[in-house]
Amino acid sequence: MANSLNNWGTGFWIRLAGLALLDAIALYSALVLIENESWLMFAGLVIGVLFINWVYLWPRTAALRWITPGLIMMTVFVVVPIIFSVWVSLTNWRTGNILTKDQAIESLESRVFVDPDAEGELFDLFVYTDDAGEYRLLLVDTETGDWQLGEPRERSEGVIESAVIAEGTVGPDWTEPPETIDGWRLLSQRELFALSTQIDFAALVIDLPQGEAVILGLSQARVVVASQQYVYDEQQDILFDTVRDRACPPGDTTETKGNFVCDDGERLSPGWVAFVGTENYETVFTNEQVRGPFARVFVWNIVFAILSVALTFSLGLLLAVTLHHYRMRGVRFYRSVYIIPYAIPAFLSILVWRGLFNANFGTVNALLDPIYDLLGVDPIGWITDPTWAKVTVLFVNLWLGFPYMFLLATGALQAIPDELLEAAATDGATGAKAFWRITFPLLMVALAPLLIGSFAFNFNNFNLIFLLTNGGPPVAGAEVPVGHTDILISFTFNIASSAGRGNNFGLASAFTMIIFALLLLISAFSFRFTRRLEEIYGGL
Repeated sequence: MANSLNNWGTGFWIRLAGLALLDAIALYSALVLIENESWLMFAGLVIGVLFINWVYLWPRTAALRWITPGLIMMTVFVVVPIIFSVWVSLTNWRTGNILTKDQAIESLESRVFVDPDAEGELFDLFVYTDDAGEYRLLLVDTETGDWQLGEPRERSEGVIESAVIAEGTVGPDWTEPPETIDGWRLLSQRELFALSTQIDFAALVIDLPQGEAVILGLSQARVVVASQQYVYDEQQDILFDTVRDRACPPGDTTETKGNFVCDDGERLSPGWVAFVGTENYETVFTNEQVRGPFARVFVWNIVFAILSVALTFSLGLLLAVTLHHYRMRGVRFYRSVYIIPYAIPAFLSILVWRGLFNANFGTVNALLDPIYDLLGVDPIGWITDPTWAKVTVLFVNLWLGFPYMFLLATGALQAIPDELLEAAATDGATGAKAFWRITFPLLMVALAPLLIGSFAFNFNNFNLIFLLTNGGPPVAGAEVPVGHTDILISFTFNIASSAGRGNNFGLASAFTMIIFALLLLISAFSFRFTRRLEEIYGGL
């Protein structure tokens, strides 16, 4: 037995200790997930931990131990986000529908109705504080003289237990409130007015035995008569409005799923996250208010990505070929200069270009002013004009992207054997013919996968659009937030944030999955083309 244990080696015991630590953390996490009823995450955690233990303890799975970390990372950072995005796209997750149903019911049942016609006791109000900066309110009944010192709360918070911390009755010698009560110091009028600029006293209440007291100004408070407005019937799954005497069942239409809708058509908020199936996808393709802008953005997105790759690759290749010529001098200097745009953080360059292209104060228009005066035309709105904004976006992206293509093309050119070009020259091929028949095809074999990656990057080049034009200028008359230079990813961002109109994460996730599918199809087609290039020119 001792020999058997020794044969396991130190690595086994280290692995066993690591698995024990992992299992302990997983056990604690599982208990937390069970407490929060996160069953899907709990199931994923159990499956993942069991798989890891099986891989690292079972002798026959030794080969899997090397790829398991990569599988875990791929699952956590790729598979899980995709699955989560798919799930969100099948729900109505948006502003007003971010809670669970139980949380929405609890929020609605906590609402109270204050009868404006029922007047309760009236109190004189005084504010006290302590050394820690906490505040308490002294309420003195204007009729009986009874006083109570209590702890205030926000109107939206629950009832504070033991809100009254001291009480008594005004004596015959009462002329003004005492300076201190049980360690609490009375605020002067000057301090009270200064405090009122920091605290919204109208939003504070204090819970008294006889009811809830609201603050009137800075000198009085009144007990109000309040009652619970909504009561939920779990058996019927209906919320009843006790004030207006109406029933509010869950909605069953596209717009009302995840909300209680009363008999008179009022939709109560907050709602909850509800499963709506493919309704978000149907909205994208059938709702003209969304479909029209989506089609416009999609066409521009394809044009933008193709032109960005074509322009940056063309300029980068041209510079690389020029510097690759044996007669070229100062190659190191030029190469250093050409990669400067690549060395500067892109977000800084974009913001600088945004300032340069400012229509009123930018350097570009300042340099072109003599030409504008000569032609008698107004300065170009590089960012505010729909057409010129697209030109500006392409130009700035050319500035940012050509150094990358230049570096790729330079490396690929240096990898092409000189013997091939010498053989072509011996056969009588001119420089241009040798380039297009030999050099360029071999470059494409090496660079085609990278061009596909560049296309995918530019297809989702959110930073450029957001920082340079913010998707603008806006499309006049559009029912959804969309601009002339928006691409699908920035359009999706606008849908998710809705430019101040509320968030719609379900619809935005549907757009995200559509973008994912489009890129998947384009990449699959492109890689098939790449394989054909390798088959044709790979043997050169």
